[in-house]
Amino acid sequence: MMPKGIVLGCVMIVVLGTIEGGQVEAQTLDQPGGQGTAVGGQMTEPLQPAGDSAVPEIDLADVSIVSQRVQKRPEGVTLSTVTSQEIELRPGRHMKESFDSMPGVILRQANGPRDFSLSVRGSGVKTSFAIRDFMVYEDGFMQTQSDGLSRLDMHDPWFMRSVDVTRGASSSLYGNYALGGMVQFRTRRGSDINGVETLLAGGSYGYNKQGIAFGQHTDKLDLSFFGSNVREDGYVRHSNYETQTVNFNARYSIDDRQTLYFKAISNWLDAKVPTRLTESQFNANDRQAGGSQTSCTRNTYNANCADANMLGQKRTDRRTNVGAIYEREIDANTVLTMHGAYDEKDINQYFSQVTDNINQNFYHYTDLRHNGRIGDLPLKSYAGVFFNRMKQDGETFQNMADGIGTKGLKLQDSQGWIQNMGIRFREELEFVPKWTLAAGLGYERSHLNVHAVVLNSGSSNSNQAVTRDFDNWAPEMSLTWKPAEGYRHWIRASTGYAIPQISQLTRNPTTGLPGQNFQLKPQKNYNMEVGTASQLSKTLSVELVGFWVFVHNEFISQSIGTTSNTATVNADLSQYRGVELAYDWRPIEAWRFAGAYTHTIANYVNFQDVSASIPTSRDGKKVPNVPVDYLNAKVEYDQVAYGHRLAGWGAWIQGSWMNSYLLNNANTIGIPAYLIGNANVHYEQPLANNAWFRFAKMYVEVNNIADTKYAASGQVTSANSMVSNATQLYFAGYGRSAYAGVTLGF
Repeated sequence: MMPKGIVLGCVMIVVLGTIEGGQVEAQTLDQPGGQGTAVGGQMTEPLQPAGDSAVPEIDLADVSIVSQRVQKRPEGVTLSTVTSQEIELRPGRHMKESFDSMPGVILRQANGPRDFSLSVRGSGVKTSFAIRDFMVYEDGFMQTQSDGLSRLDMHDPWFMRSVDVTRGASSSLYGNYALGGMVQFRTRRGSDINGVETLLAGGSYGYNKQGIAFGQHTDKLDLSFFGSNVREDGYVRHSNYETQTVNFNARYSIDDRQTLYFKAISNWLDAKVPTRLTESQFNANDRQAGGSQTSCTRNTYNANCADANMLGQKRTDRRTNVGAIYEREIDANTVLTMHGAYDEKDINQYFSQVTDNINQNFYHYTDLRHNGRIGDLPLKSYAGVFFNRMKQDGETFQNMADGIGTKGLKLQDSQGWIQNMGIRFREELEFVPKWTLAAGLGYERSHLNVHAVVLNSGSSNSNQAVTRDFDNWAPEMSLTWKPAEGYRHWIRASTGYAIPQISQLTRNPTTGLPGQNFQLKPQKNYNMEVGTASQLSKTLSVELVGFWVFVHNEFISQSIGTTSNTATVNADLSQYRGVELAYDWRPIEAWRFAGAYTHTIANYVNFQDVSASIPTSRDGKKVPNVPVDYLNAKVEYDQVAYGHRLAGWGAWIQGSWMNSYLLNNANTIGIPAYLIGNANVHYEQPLANNAWFRFAKMYVEVNNIADTKYAASGQVTSANSMVSNATQLYFAGYGRSAYAGVTLGF
């Protein structure tokens, strides 16, 4: 039974652990509220030598730091995991290669060194930058601000221990904006580092990276610190950048019933940003900065100017997130968790207009987790409430096109705030052996207040204010059957919701310029799925999931005409259907063959497109920016023993194929299919007899081996005819490039 009392904070499902041979597998917790807490222990990798016991499931297993109670992960959800083994073998510039190994998950290049858009089952592909439609966390600390924006800039892959992705609408678990699911990054612990590590890497197009990590673990305290500096000239002209990231973690066991976890992350970014290329520009020279001077006059503002050099296009962004989690064991079966964090984002971006925004965000939750019984039936219960609030101060100016982004007259001044608060609960009942019924419900009330002053020639032209309240409910239910060890079958129905953001409400939907768009409605996803994860033999495991998602009032963000301006409209009803497949085959000792395939069909069911010159029905048209087919396959060689990679040589080769897809609602503009191959050779040497060094790791990696010319991402556009020379579409992917790095452990 649930313990009595008032529960403060959001619900968190503790992803449970397994115990093998007396060793506990442990990692940061996943909870239904999306809030994780710190945990201790060692994580056993999922690699095992052929002929050993059954290969473990893809997902990680976790236990609570305080109680050491073993609880299983949320039942009935579809979860993908990138383990530390995967990340260590792919020490690249970003997380894309690791994410590519997950079925249903697609990352595509956006406007920054680590800034990628994320797509799961079609969610998240209509945004022009960063990540939306997902809740993102690092070690249980929320990285998605109250307006729904997340950026991968904050997460350096060298810091990471693993990454989890919950696929499918999950607002009953994670609240507002979990339309496509949840992403949880986990950093390495002090016990993983146990000393000092340094990284030095370099490669093509002026890439160079320096990193340092410190970690120490005692009975009471686990400390880890990471710092990195990355610079690159960039493959495309006018895309050079410099970014620094620091990440500090302290886990302190107050006593055997209480734990305190403190975390601080900060990222600084200075990046030039090229303009997306038209089709003719892409075909002529995919490395050019893009844009055209035909609509630009130096030292003169023109809203349609898109020349990257004349505008001095760039991002100067800063973000810092500081918080703490307190966990207390009330009794052997009940744990209380409290979380508080402060997050500040200061962004200055220079495009056809110059925008300055400061977002100050506060998060809080408290939850209770309880293991009990109804009669003889095991019951796991989770309940809590949460609160978060973000304030935004924003200004938009003319860009005077003088090459350095000089500000002209102010175009808009907007102030506002978003507040979300709610409650969730979840019950998991094993009503007969091997059968578990899970049901959850979340309620959230969101309040949004916007005051926008649109100016003409520097004087007030309109003064607009809007206050909106949204009430969202998110039910979820699943049924899971585990007929034997290594087999899991499930069926799930879930809901996701998201409210409009301030920036969407303050952009005119027909021009993309500062103005009002107050008629936007919240979006809601209804997800249905059926899946199986099966250990077919000691060497082969597969996962197959079929899904069908109905989306009401979908947010469609698209560029307007031939400009770089974007705006958002609602599509009344659309649907996404498809399958996700993953396999892991280890027929010979030290060899691994793995891959993932995603097939998605997305269509509008009812949509009047008002971005066209005349409102046009898009019923039956394909939803833009949704690839139909995405395939990833890889072959790895590494000596392993009892799940751990041994020292010595290793290598992998990986290929990714994406089918062509469309970029506009009229389905007349598309992006070409492509096939990319990458390869890596690495070596690790322990230095046990050295007084200064513990180990040395080295790698050499070649990306895009065939030097394929391809578009890494496309911009959804409102253009209704065939591609014109002025339609901005593509960010070019990197050509053939080589990188090498050395990590030393002291």
